Amino acid sequence: MRQTMNMLDQIAAKLGNTRVDIRDVGMREGLQSHTMVVPTDQKIGLFRGLVEAGVKEINAVSFVNAQKMPHMADAEALLGGLGSLRDGIDISGVVFSEGGARRAIKMREAGLLDTVFLVFSPIASSMAANGITPDMEALLAQIERTAAAAAEGGLKVSVFVSESFGSPVEGWVDPELVLRNAQRIWNMQGVKELIISDSSGQADPVQVLAMFTDLAKILPIDQRITFHVHDSRGAGLANILAALNSPFQHFCLDASFGGLGGDYPFVPDAFGNVATEDLVEMLHGMGIETGVDPDKIVKVSKEYAAISGRPLGSRLSGCSRSIDWKRPHRLVNPIIEAAA
Repeated sequence: MRQTMNMLDQIAAKLGNTRVDIRDVGMREGLQSHTMVVPTDQKIGLFRGLVEAGVKEINAVSFVNAQKMPHMADAEALLGGLGSLRDGIDISGVVFSEGGARRAIKMREAGLLDTVFLVFSPIASSMAANGITPDMEALLAQIERTAAAAAEGGLKVSVFVSESFGSPVEGWVDPELVLRNAQRIWNMQGVKELIISDSSGQADPVQVLAMFTDLAKILPIDQRITFHVHDSRGAGLANILAALNSPFQHFCLDASFGGLGGDYPFVPDAFGNVATEDLVEMLHGMGIETGVDPDKIVKVSKEYAAISGRPLGSRLSGCSRSIDWKRPHRLVNPIIEAAA
């Protein structure tokens, strides 16, 4: 019994001292994973819903070839149409090329973009499928140039370390390769954050805990690190809990309203990100406050379902409401109360 209490005490202490931010990626990854191209005005409505739900970080666009990704062809128009909705929101865009980076820098100069995501993977087939050079050294050199240019242009720079836990095409990914490249990217000029990505839902909780524990040996644990989680095989929330129990003290968690998203059709089996509403509901139940209203996220998810006719992947969207009664009885004190 005492051993069990010690374990609970340890979990409570770790979670109670871990800061968690939520970034919704549904505007980008969710919308691009469906054949329907959502009109700009309807995208703005979805963005408004996320803001009203309390989301402070939104991955809204990709700066990509419009012929390959028509869903993101209106990136500049969307950013330009947000108006006061963008106040107090960190808006990010994904860049795959130096040409895309130049577009992102122009948006920053106009005051319409805050953060840019660059993409690295140790898997050549994945990079080739996304139109990126499969030459690892050439890709790292490109990321280094682009990160420096984007930072000089006033953008915060984060880098995806994609397929960190395995590939649906090539299978096993050596963790040492992930660790070595993560450290190398972290040390590049302009890079402020790493995004450790389970790009196709290959990970399990033990593997995740091992990876973040090893990363904590080579990266500063007091600097924010992002976990980008896919839920292709249903392990997404368990993987997040495993990551939170690693030594890192500050996480950003990527999730998508409705559980939409994935890099499909570019990466096989990459169906669905962890649903934002399900993630927030779990975190609040454990005592980790996020400032996000899960019921309002469900409202956004259902709005998109009405627009697209597409089924949702979230569990909370099928429930009557979030579990308010649990808040006073949770194990871990909220971060905001602990800091008071």
